Amino acid sequence: MYRAEKLSKMFPDGLVAVDGIDLAIKKGEQVTFIGPSGAGKTTLFRMLNLTIPSTSGRLFLDGLEVPGLSGPRLKEARRRIGTIYQQQNLVPRLKVVHNVLAGRLGLWSTGAALFSLVRPAEVERAYGALQRVGIPEKLFARTDELSGGQQQRVAIARVLVQDPEVILADEPVSSVDPTLATSLVRLLKEISTESGKTLLMNLHSVELALSFFQRIIGLRDGKILFDSATAEITEEHLRELYTGWSPEGDAPLDRNGHTTPLSCRPLPRAL
Repeated sequence: MYRAEKLSKMFPDGLVAVDGIDLAIKKGEQVTFIGPSGAGKTTLFRMLNLTIPSTSGRLFLDGLEVPGLSGPRLKEARRRIGTIYQQQNLVPRLKVVHNVLAGRLGLWSTGAALFSLVRPAEVERAYGALQRVGIPEKLFARTDELSGGQQQRVAIARVLVQDPEVILADEPVSSVDPTLATSLVRLLKEISTESGKTLLMNLHSVELALSFFQRIIGLRDGKILFDSATAEITEEHLRELYTGWSPEGDAPLDRNGHTTPLSCRPLPRAL
């Protein structure tokens, strides 16, 4: 589904957020990305969902080279990718049905989109998506009256009505409690398995990554530190990812410079 070759992103201030990444993701694959804050995960996802261009390197979406896409071809490629964000990106004062149907905007004319704000179109489709995420009774509720977990389910429903080939979930559970986080990750995994959609997820929780995914990619300082089957991830992998190594290249150091054993589930958001 994706292939990246030496993919990099440098911002105008000189920050290199993604640094020479090589990556291959197959159709239908379920992969999670972990790493400390500032590792480049969100920037990488923004390149994968085609909202920002790379500075150098090559990126392919199902064989199409992304830098070569523009106009209608770029718009069509973006429709194939659904993104779930940490902060949901919902319009709080609108009813849930309108926020869910925002996933259809890429297929509607401007006039149809505006009319839908008065008389929602494709209500049955929105209701079906909300049924799948477990809150069909919220169809006509105001979005700002929902809990954080319910709002994230609305964001997932919005992606469902978009019907993309790829779901990119960028820290989708960092704003909810651990029990809700587990249920939301499980829901996204089930949707991917049932539909065959490719699922890529950024997670801060190492425990969730280890529990739900068979392939884990560790990013640090914009580079892939490891790309491994979950069964092959060791404590040493996680120590290096989150705490770094001593100057002598020996045991990894904690934040105080001590070589102490690491309990890596869950790890802190940043060290």
